[in-house]
Amino acid sequence: MPLAGFLSAIANMLIFVVGAAAVIMIIFGGLKYAVSMGHPKRVESARNTILYAIVGLVVAACSYAVVNFVLGTLG
Repeated sequence: MPLAGFLSAIANMLIFVVGAAAVIMIIFGGLKYAVSMGHPKRVESARNTILYAIVGLVVAACSYAVVNFVLGTLG
């Protein structure tokens, strides 16, 4: 079934892009945290950046699992 292979390739590419973006955002949040100098708003912004990157990574992993489950069930 060529459609399942195509969808699987797209899902693999997207999970790679999302994973790379999440790692970059976690590093960026860590740098923001390191240079915040204890300023409460900057620390909160850095923590939110890291938190949202992790949440995005978890959502992407769950969606990848759902896509693989559906493709495995159909094909």
